[in-house]
Amino acid sequence: MIAYNFHAAGKVAGGRANVGQGKLAPIPPASDGPAYRAQLAGSGEQQLITHLVGALGASFPRTFLVAYYVSLKTNPFVVLTGREGVGKAALAAGFAASVVGAESGQFVTIGSDRWARRGSQSHYYRVIHERFGASQFIETLQEATAPENSGKVYLLLLKGLTLEELHTYVNGLLHVGSHGERHLALPGIPAAEQPAVPPNCFITATLHLPRATSSLDQQVLRHAAQIELSPALHADARIPVLPPPPVGLQRAMLAAASHNPREARDRLGAILGRRDLKGLGPSPEIARYLLEGGIPIARDLRESTLTYVANSFDGDGQGLFDSRDPRRNAQIAYDAQLVQRLVWRIDWRRRALRRRLADVLRG
Repeated sequence: MIAYNFHAAGKVAGGRANVGQGKLAPIPPASDGPAYRAQLAGSGEQQLITHLVGALGASFPRTFLVAYYVSLKTNPFVVLTGREGVGKAALAAGFAASVVGAESGQFVTIGSDRWARRGSQSHYYRVIHERFGASQFIETLQEATAPENSGKVYLLLLKGLTLEELHTYVNGLLHVGSHGERHLALPGIPAAEQPAVPPNCFITATLHLPRATSSLDQQVLRHAAQIELSPALHADARIPVLPPPPVGLQRAMLAAASHNPREARDRLGAILGRRDLKGLGPSPEIARYLLEGGIPIARDLRESTLTYVANSFDGDGQGLFDSRDPRRNAQIAYDAQLVQRLVWRIDWRRRALRRRLADVLRG
């Protein structure tokens, strides 16, 4: 039995983040020991990005890693797509190992029910698998919402799901509001009383999309950030063995995440100036791609895109994509979010166009 006694969690991390324990391979002397971890302790998002790139940069470009990180902070959930073996799960697992530690218990993977589809009793095993996955999903959210865990980052990976399976989680167990707010959808409880998904819980799904779009795509992906991994990015990505992460990374990530569109607009106005903010839009290259794909930019999408752009700056107003040029950082972030929110609307048969859009995140 699962007890649904959720508590409200604050925006700013107040608890103690688990920095990771376990038998991990030793790291080189240049980055070994307490002095290295203390160097990054509590020093903010720029150091978090530096650590992330140092850990995963051999497999993923810096711009790509920053885009994934900012997407986790901004969107209700992130969907990683691409052919099997291209590195989708490696990205999510590597990020988790870098930020919360490989054996912290704060990274939870829920797999597909494909194994249960074989044999004469496939329906029975699929029902059992679905119930177990749903229980694990809700139990993780319950653990994340406990007051003593408010300063810890919890990362959920829905691995190798079909669209139908992902629909069960993001539309069956979750309700995503018009501005990306996330609530559970528990049976027997009115919508207004459904508990909110704790802000320290971040959801990633890896998905093998069909060759043609469908109405189910719209139901599942309309609120998601979709990041497509192509074989050209890294054909042999593996989960790296990493040392325990430095103290303070989780607190930096939680303190930096913002979902309020009005606050995002005000913050960007202070960083860029009102004139540059008003003129912010897709770059000519992205605008041309979207026009080629016949994809209009909805008015309400700009609001959520500005939230992503605001989340691409740290607390000191320095960009995470480009720390030296705020305008360039804002443009990279704006284009990245547009691609992530709209790429699913391009038919799979238009592979060349999808590939060009996916390449935007490679930097």
